[in-house]
Amino acid sequence: VAELKSCNNVVFFEARKKTHLYMYVARVPAGPTFKFQVHNIHTSGEIRLAGNCLLGSRPILYFDKPFDERPYLRLMKSLFTQVFGTPRNHPKSKPFHDHVMGFY
Repeated sequence: VAELKSCNNVVFFEARKKTHLYMYVARVPAGPTFKFQVHNIHTSGEIRLAGNCLLGSRPILYFDKPFDERPYLRLMKSLFTQVFGTPRNHPKSKPFHDHVMGFY
């Protein structure tokens, strides 16, 4: 499906037996692929956010120190930067940041 839509990166959620939820983050078509088990989900109504992110704004991606030290975390940092980051000078991106994504 990703190749048909000309996507390079995929975030896919898979529910198994209504008890386990997995999130796959992948680079299409050759990889790498990371699989995570999701333990908790909250809706925006539950956490009562004071505001919302503006359409087209870019996130600041923050990575903890071990992401530069361990080889598998360096690979994960590279993939997360490609998946969640906004390309420089993208026509639909705005020139400001209003949210932070932290990886620890």
